[in-house]
Amino acid sequence: MKNFFTEIDGITMTFNNIATTEDGMEYIRIYFEKPVEGGFNFLESTLPALDVVESEGFTKQEIKELLEYASRNAFIVWELAREGGVGVA
Repeated sequence: MKNFFTEIDGITMTFNNIATTEDGMEYIRIYFEKPVEGGFNFLESTLPALDVVESEGFTKQEIKELLEYASRNAFIVWELAREGGVGVA
């Protein structure tokens, strides 16, 4: 389930519930989406690693800034995910 986190400058950040890798490490998938003509710019990443899983439409600089934002707010996302988040569909 996706959970809403925030919207800034037309970019929405959502996150999934906490998942576990095969070796028992916890992670959360995070998503940034911005509506543009004909679709969306998007970025999918993970916490805590901040690896880019998939991206389209954002520049390298925008991706860097979005991942920095995610890093600064990771503790809040983890706390919300542990509490069950607020589903958005």
